[in-house]
Amino acid sequence: MARASGSRKVARAASMGGVGQRRRPIGFPAVVVLIILIGIGVVAYARFLREAEARPGLSDHWHSAYGVWDCTAGDGEGAFQAIFQGRQNSQGYPYDPEGIHSHSDGLIHIHPFTANAAGEDAIMAKFFESMFVTMDVNGITASEFGVISAVGAECDGQPAVMQIVRWSSALTAVAAEPDERIYEDFGDVRFKRDGEAFTIALAPRDAEVPLPLAVGDLLGVSPSLVANLSQPEGPVDFDESIDENVPGVRVEDDG
Repeated sequence: MARASGSRKVARAASMGGVGQRRRPIGFPAVVVLIILIGIGVVAYARFLREAEARPGLSDHWHSAYGVWDCTAGDGEGAFQAIFQGRQNSQGYPYDPEGIHSHSDGLIHIHPFTANAAGEDAIMAKFFESMFVTMDVNGITASEFGVISAVGAECDGQPAVMQIVRWSSALTAVAAEPDERIYEDFGDVRFKRDGEAFTIALAPRDAEVPLPLAVGDLLGVSPSLVANLSQPEGPVDFDESIDENVPGVRVEDDG
């Protein structure tokens, strides 16, 4: 009996040892989960930093000049159309759900109220929405001037198309040298910096269109733009090519 009891104990121990050998270590799955969580955290933090650095931010207040040019108006000479008036409440404030609007002054005021209109989401569609304007490749519609249609339009014997012409700095812009021309997806056009200029135009592709009439008003609302007109970046070297024998301005010595 003692021998049989001992045999059962040995068998039970062997059986338990076998079960132990079949168990998987729990440390490896935990490490995998930890790595995944760390990866998610790093991605979320990087996105947070990117959104925090994206401009315009919630503390920015930018301005851009804009105008609507129709090359078929003015007896075919082209003319600017009426600026957007939008809608106002009883206190005279413009309808502006997200912080991109105009005060009927030919300027786009860009000061996002929410993250939905900041950074990469500060786009022309937000402006159009607040001013009750629609625009696509077929034309533009606004209550101030009705419908400007691009269907079958011609100017100077060339097909005229809807476009947005952008100058990155309105104060130094040259009409014939825009920084960008956009011929589609107009609502996705981003506001990238303070002091831009946009001419929304019906005109032939690559045709020269004038700068918005309100470019001269930008310094009055964004005086910090004058800093962009100062000396060029970097040191200014003395020009040694100047001939020292060329007479210059003489300063008389009172002594």
